[in-house]
Amino acid sequence: MMQKLITVLKDLSEEFNLEDYDWGIPSSCPIEIPELNDSNFEKNRYLKENLKDFLLKQHSLDCYYWIIQQWGGIGSFKQNDVNDARIKKFIIEMGQDKLTKNSFDCISSFSKVASFINPDNHAIYDSRVIYALNWLIFNYAPEMELFYQPLGRSSELAKYDMQTIFRLSKKKYVYRSNKSAYQEYCKLMKELSVEVYGQGCKPYLMEMLLFVIAPIKIVGDIEAKVSVAINY
Repeated sequence: MMQKLITVLKDLSEEFNLEDYDWGIPSSCPIEIPELNDSNFEKNRYLKENLKDFLLKQHSLDCYYWIIQQWGGIGSFKQNDVNDARIKKFIIEMGQDKLTKNSFDCISSFSKVASFINPDNHAIYDSRVIYALNWLIFNYAPEMELFYQPLGRSSELAKYDMQTIFRLSKKKYVYRSNKSAYQEYCKLMKELSVEVYGQGCKPYLMEMLLFVIAPIKIVGDIEAKVSVAINY
């Protein structure tokens, strides 16, 4: 069903080294991170694998807010009683088949928490990652449903609105239900990580690859393939 997509991702994984993953870790990190040759990729990988043990010992939500606000850079998600309740509700929904609309509306924030609580099965549902994933699905696995893209902050991606491109293409496409999109996304990331990077590889590896290629490869591909003719 998606062999072409897997082949393309394998090629991209050879073209783009995950060492190019440039997301830094704030100095306020609640656990000590080894130097690891100054590689942001290796440091984030260490954080993914080791922060979960720290989280299990906490009796407050302070570390969850650190993940969202400091590591994730979403300072607009304020620490208050309402958001405390939303985080707790999402953590319960992580183990279910569907999310409520209230949870999915903050999926960029909450999926960051999920990726640290359970890195074996959950990945970050990020605007930049979904942008890349949707483009690849649309071109190489058109039988698959697309994923709703959260609002993002990338000026490079903002140049080319993906949904507008899809509409203008006149090709048939369908978006997944927001209720099940995150769980289906995590399963897909896990499957693709194993296919591309090997047995036992975690879903965050595929998430990181998509994050790396979005503003470079995907935007470049769009600029090379998409043109608009205006008829007067």
